[in-house]
Amino acid sequence: MADANKGLVQPFLGALQACISVLLTLLYGVVTRQANLIHESSINEMSGICVKIFLPALTLVKLGSELHLAIAVNYLPVFIWSILYTVISIAIGRAFTYLLRLPQWVTPAVTFNNTSSLPLLLLQTLHSTGSLKLILSPGQTEQDALNRAQSYFLVCAVVSNTIGYALGPRMLSDKGRGDRKHDDEEDQQNVPPENLAVTSEAQQQFRHDIQNGQPDHSETEGGDQQPDEEELDERTSLLPNPAQKARHSINNTAHHIFRFFPRRLRRGIDAIDSPFLDVIFICTATGVLLGLVPKLHRAFFAPYEQGGIFNAWFVTSIQNLGTLFTSLQVFLVGCKLGVGFERMKRSGDSGQVPIRAVLVVFFVRLVLWPVISILALYYFIRLVGIFPNDPVLWFIMMMLPTGPPALLISGLAELSSEVTKSEKIAIARMLAIMYGLSPLICLTVTGALKATEAIRSLKS
Repeated sequence: MADANKGLVQPFLGALQACISVLLTLLYGVVTRQANLIHESSINEMSGICVKIFLPALTLVKLGSELHLAIAVNYLPVFIWSILYTVISIAIGRAFTYLLRLPQWVTPAVTFNNTSSLPLLLLQTLHSTGSLKLILSPGQTEQDALNRAQSYFLVCAVVSNTIGYALGPRMLSDKGRGDRKHDDEEDQQNVPPENLAVTSEAQQQFRHDIQNGQPDHSETEGGDQQPDEEELDERTSLLPNPAQKARHSINNTAHHIFRFFPRRLRRGIDAIDSPFLDVIFICTATGVLLGLVPKLHRAFFAPYEQGGIFNAWFVTSIQNLGTLFTSLQVFLVGCKLGVGFERMKRSGDSGQVPIRAVLVVFFVRLVLWPVISILALYYFIRLVGIFPNDPVLWFIMMMLPTGPPALLISGLAELSSEVTKSEKIAIARMLAIMYGLSPLICLTVTGALKATEAIRSLKS
């Protein structure tokens, strides 16, 4: 019994240290904003750079270096599980929202968890505490396990963000709110997500603003005209002009095809169009291509003496950009939470957050899904022989549905005229509470590590 307790305490302490490290990084961001060391506009611009440059660069390098023909099938369960748990989360969120008469924002809060910055930083800290040793395959180093784990999480992040941009605005809208007057003139100037299909101008501006986390509507301008060179800003597409023209041509063609689809499906497809998704899809596809083609994989990711002619200078430069994402994005999450606190003080409205709403989000995100994912995958992997024999994959799949809600929800709420000022403040308070409780993820990390270790022992 003593050995069992020792075997449980060690990974728990490692996971707890990792979670506290992530929370402290968030806290540093809050303190930095409270001390007025960074402006809100700078936070938004840096967030836009993170998701449009640093994250795609990280995705390209991690996927390209880790993905090769021998393990390509390992990524399929991650892709399927990412879609499956998100769809199930939508059903769970809507059920709780309907049965308990909760605010509309509870559904997306239950559905979309942070699948990029927070877990990536958590993995880095787990590596520093030595906790990943429990799930290493024979001949695999901790750094190899870390790189593989991050590549799996990035695949999930692409899937989750795509679904979030497609369905998130609709989840925050409520047909019964149409006649309600907004308590904020700023809200009246926003374009509701359900009207995005009316004009391409409103549609494109809404997507740009969501992705770049632009809560300041005074900076929002109508129209989709291409800015001049001197007017380029963080909302400008990263694609070159020929690529943008080709993209618009494809979109126009697709529009004529999609008009035969059901109306709700058309809106979902339209919402997927995003400057961020353009870049991330291109980088993801490039990473997959470089990984699966042996000659390209060797040229870009092998050591120079083994034929990696692009590795030392070109790939390393992209990797340098990618490594900026993890810690910086978590820091900026803290800065945004600090901005939310300031808005509460300025408005004088505390934003009533129903205790049952917070309990539902906490229960689903940090209790229900960890239990379901760990138990279900433990028995599934044990009983189904076709599952890839990769302990890192098992651990990551158990971890994917866990974590606090994504800040995407706050961005969607800020840009929706269906959400009142009081509700936006309530969402900010809910996010602050959930991120404050994020160290409880250490229980999930410990359970997933021990379950993975048990499966590996049974299969060896």
